[in-house]
Amino acid sequence: MNTANFDKFDNQEHKQFLNPAIIEKDLQTLVGIISGIKSDNKITELEKSEIQKWINSAREYENRNPYQEVIKLLRESLSDEVLTEEECENIIWFCNQYIDKKGYYTAITAGIQRLIGILMGISIDNEINIEELRYLKDWLDDNEYLKNTYPYDEIYNLTLNIILDKKITEDEHKTILDFCKSITGDSENSSNNSLIETLKMGFYQIDPEIKIQEKTFCITGVSQTYKRREIAEKIELYGGFVVNSVSSKLDYLIVCDEKNTCWAFTCYGKKIEQAMKHRKNGVNLIIVHEFDLFDTLESL
Repeated sequence: MNTANFDKFDNQEHKQFLNPAIIEKDLQTLVGIISGIKSDNKITELEKSEIQKWINSAREYENRNPYQEVIKLLRESLSDEVLTEEECENIIWFCNQYIDKKGYYTAITAGIQRLIGILMGISIDNEINIEELRYLKDWLDDNEYLKNTYPYDEIYNLTLNIILDKKITEDEHKTILDFCKSITGDSENSSNNSLIETLKMGFYQIDPEIKIQEKTFCITGVSQTYKRREIAEKIELYGGFVVNSVSSKLDYLIVCDEKNTCWAFTCYGKKIEQAMKHRKNGVNLIIVHEFDLFDTLESL
């Protein structure tokens, strides 16, 4: 392909179109966090600190609405060191007023954004209890339209198995907590380290054998090592092909180390979601980290 097409990405020209997307993503995530936090009727210091992290991450937009009003509401709610049920409902109501009016994303994308926020809210304190899982299961049941969308199916199966037992074993707790952490990432960290942790859950292939010649590659995320155009040119130098989108004909999806600001979700984007769907359908599509690709290219 014409790798010069990547220049717009490398020059960050894509960011100028993101304001409505960023706003709705942030608000959907916040609603999910608040919903997850209040699901067991207890607010811990760690949970309050996560809300402060959200405020910090949005600080550069604080002089613009709706961030100005949302941050003001959050600060007022946290000023007495207590976050009441009523305050939580007020925050959720306010965010929903903006989201419902603007409606930038499709229902499915908005739903997954909120689900990620809920997973963040119930896992912030590194403890997930039965009450929180019952809330999560009820929410999942109420939003069945998200079926067959990553990570709805995965978290639904994990939650259902635990709810049926009516208790959480140590292994089950570790599994569901690790999954939540790998999906939600770190709101203050731009690295994809949390995403890489999903190696343990079959998201990536560990130490994959990567063949370049006559294989098709797609790139997502932002590399701190090379510009996207440089990565594409290296692949094509050794006989590979680079495409802009994920399809059933794709061989490798390369995930770069830094989150992309245009990703619709907290720590992954549409390309990864589409790749997961193809893999579920039996497509031999391998998701690898950029460092594995660079090791292969250096060996050539």
